[in-house]
Amino acid sequence: MDYISNMKGKLRIGILIGDIEKLKNWEYRILKGIIEHPNLELCLFIRDGRKQIHSLKNRLKRNLLTTKIFANVLYTLQMKIESFVFKSKQTVDTKEIINKIKNTETVYLSPVRKGFLDIFSKEDSDKIKSYGLDIILRHEFNIIRGDILNSARYGIWSYHHADNAINRGGPAGFWEIVNNEPYCGVTLQQLTPELDGGLVIDKAWFNWHWSFFKNNNDLLEKSVVLLFKNINKLLNYSKIDTKKSLTYYNRLYKKPTITYILIYMFRFYFKVFTHIFNKIFPLRRLSCWTLIFGKGKFIESTLFRTNPVSMPRNVFWADPFIYEYDNQLYVFFENYSYKTKKGKISVGKVAECTRDRYSVVDVQDILDFDYHVSYPQIIEEDGELFLIPETYQSKRLEVYRCVQFPCKWELYSTAFDGEEVVDTTYFSDGNGDRWLLLNKGWTHEAELHIYKIDNLKLEKVIAHRSNPVLIDCRKARNGGMIFKYENEYYRPSQINTHGIYGKGLQISKIKKLTLDIFEDEPVIAIEPHFTKGLMGIHHLHQLENNFVFDVCYNKL
Repeated sequence: MDYISNMKGKLRIGILIGDIEKLKNWEYRILKGIIEHPNLELCLFIRDGRKQIHSLKNRLKRNLLTTKIFANVLYTLQMKIESFVFKSKQTVDTKEIINKIKNTETVYLSPVRKGFLDIFSKEDSDKIKSYGLDIILRHEFNIIRGDILNSARYGIWSYHHADNAINRGGPAGFWEIVNNEPYCGVTLQQLTPELDGGLVIDKAWFNWHWSFFKNNNDLLEKSVVLLFKNINKLLNYSKIDTKKSLTYYNRLYKKPTITYILIYMFRFYFKVFTHIFNKIFPLRRLSCWTLIFGKGKFIESTLFRTNPVSMPRNVFWADPFIYEYDNQLYVFFENYSYKTKKGKISVGKVAECTRDRYSVVDVQDILDFDYHVSYPQIIEEDGELFLIPETYQSKRLEVYRCVQFPCKWELYSTAFDGEEVVDTTYFSDGNGDRWLLLNKGWTHEAELHIYKIDNLKLEKVIAHRSNPVLIDCRKARNGGMIFKYENEYYRPSQINTHGIYGKGLQISKIKKLTLDIFEDEPVIAIEPHFTKGLMGIHHLHQLENNFVFDVCYNKL
């Protein structure tokens, strides 16, 4: 299998950085990504030479000698508890990274500190300019002022771990939970004198977790892909587009007061106790998915008239795909067992009971492994039938060919060895080009990657030049097969917001798809308000004049 890269040129990188041996995992991942990238060169570390700023005395003054001492102590204690429960992962060999970068040239600068400003002298700026850097990444210092902002060809790039149109300040990932925002944003900016109001290079959006510690850690880790997406864009197109930050109308968020910490802790421990109660007293199927069938066009349908199918106890059914064979409609779906905590692929015949009621009969298991499988897209290509299930636990993409319909399938091809690939969607466009749209990366819910393929043997796989084409929990994760409606192609995708997986279904029109461009336009967002007790809807398959989708009940 050939992974074809279109990279060209080479970028010289400098980093404003703290103690190399005390970085966080996500920062080591950035260093690893730079030193392993064939088109990047790590040239310079820029470190803070003002030792007194980081003294124990100053830290005590900031955290203890303040009227907010009780809030700070409670906040710290809560983070200790959460860090014990939700241990952060160390995914890179830090010793190996430190050893590889130990000979990187380092300069120490001592800007003048005025409040939250670090003001660099012209001498400092000229010194950095002499290294001929293309990009400087900011992982140290406060709000930067001085000509150092212009000391690299493409400026100083900095993360703001929030959507800077909604949330400026910090701590990252806390206020989104307390304010029940739909998602957490990340803003990558080219710095100007206004720290959170710089020139926006790009943004990403991620679902949040109800633990602030885990949410903060995940947000930092997930943000790494945004940096390399835009570095690769610069390598591919030799330019980077920036936009001005427009009017910001919310308050400046700061470390929470005792009131907000108590509000957060109440919600946190309510969630913990609810989880424990449900473990001890498993009286119901929680977060239970089931299937709903209908006739006509889903995009024109009235959903309150639809009805779910009946299922056996102790399972849920999700990710349905339908196929007509010998005038009989079949459905392929994930059959998840609450007992084994694992999904398998099953198939059944669709029987119409009344106008708005359907059932699934003659259910048979067709793919049942020691790892979880789901999302069984069935494809007819070159006169044969294929199945592409989600097999992320096997750390590869697997394609199966039909030997005897509907139950006998054999492994046909594999790809993306070593990668956790989820919800792969095959698409053959009107030009005869074949594509795989799939989700992978640190966060499956928010990264959409596209590849052009020759056929399902997957001997030639060409990556889209802007991968990941989307980093957006509101529409990146696939939610079913692409379908045609009024001569336009539409893509169903999941809405993963408010800390809920599969909260809604987004349908977007595909406006353009080439190896250079992916453009889509959201058309309708569907949320599960049409039946009492629903908490999610996240998958659709439209086939001719039939459709099927899944819904999630809070408990059943």
